Amino acid sequence: MKRVAIVGSQWGDEGKGKVVNYFSKNYEWIVRYSGGANAGHTIYIDGKKYVNHLLPSITPNGYSKGFLGAGMVIDLEQLINELKILEADFPGISSKIYIDYETFLVLPWHKEEDELRESMRKKPIGTTKKGIGPAYTDKVSREGIKLYNIFDEKLLKERLSEIYYLKNKIYSGKIKSTDKDVFEYLLKVKRDLDKLNVNFASAVKMGDVFRSTSVLFEGAQGVLLDLDFGTYPFVTSGSTMAHGVSSVGFSTFELDKVMGVLKAYTTRVGSGPFPTELFDETGGKIAKLGNEFGATTGRPRRVGWLDLPALRYAKIRSGLNEFVITKADVLDGFDEVKICIKYDVEGKIKEIPDSSYDFYKAKPIYETLKGWKSTNDVNFLKYMAFIEEFTGVKINYISYGPKTEEMCTKNNMIMRIKG
Repeated sequence: MKRVAIVGSQWGDEGKGKVVNYFSKNYEWIVRYSGGANAGHTIYIDGKKYVNHLLPSITPNGYSKGFLGAGMVIDLEQLINELKILEADFPGISSKIYIDYETFLVLPWHKEEDELRESMRKKPIGTTKKGIGPAYTDKVSREGIKLYNIFDEKLLKERLSEIYYLKNKIYSGKIKSTDKDVFEYLLKVKRDLDKLNVNFASAVKMGDVFRSTSVLFEGAQGVLLDLDFGTYPFVTSGSTMAHGVSSVGFSTFELDKVMGVLKAYTTRVGSGPFPTELFDETGGKIAKLGNEFGATTGRPRRVGWLDLPALRYAKIRSGLNEFVITKADVLDGFDEVKICIKYDVEGKIKEIPDSSYDFYKAKPIYETLKGWKSTNDVNFLKYMAFIEEFTGVKINYISYGPKTEEMCTKNNMIMRIKG
């Protein structure tokens, strides 16, 4: 498989970073095509934990290179911090990173706007306050700054002056970062990027490179947080689905496979509908065993049973044709586990939501299955078979621990169980 996309099948936090890192050694390019520093992809290398918010989950000591595409909004200061952490252990890794000239930037005033807007809402939507929403808003309203602007100081000054003039009026002087402050900030981060030997590239030219080699596309968040098809307005600000690869000049028709990552249960950070959410001791136990805290914000994640209608919805929306299941070990030792197989939506039984609105009205209908002592248990195989039957998507890989190497194929697990 030369061109594969890996996306989240739920509300994010499924373990995509680890999964991408596991497969990255087989690909020359790892491409992030959406999102910003509101994503948190955790990987373990030689027993050490790294949390990347912007960097693709490449294997630092391997041959693969990373590309940050135009569908992202990039906080350059955050990117530099991530690179410096990796440089300490893997000198020269920054030279393996390429950024699209067309990428939009998250600026200091975007973070201020994020805080202001969230505090002004009657009902906060639970943003990460990383400036992602305001940066995407500026992109759409034509008030954004692209990466290539930092290479033309005269044009950059003019653009920042015009944008600040408007923001100052809209927010009645509450934005503390001035156009001069942001200008100096951008000059500084550009110098830092130059020192690190980060590459800047055009997706027009890189498209030919990608088509001649192997590429692993790394999504951010999960399908149910997609701006268009997620549980709006409790969503992120970009495309979380495989279709986002179009931002780097690809079509989904050019992909050989779309892999969806799912937890053996379901979690969600922040506000919004969550049909299978647990409010009892079982939910608390799963959260504790799974260490369910957001990699970006540290906020506790809401926890619930696995939701098959939501997975079917994700399959259709993002064209999923293979699953990777993670955190199966968290449910080790439970006498029984539940799976939501259908929704009752205002008296109508639905196996697949008609639209994202159904998530707001859905009452879960559960099936109870026998639990397992460990993932090397026949009952866990039955659990996976149940998921496959009800979604029509095969589970081909299993993650059974936090480390990158703690993954195996389902066939290997079957052979191990059968002895």
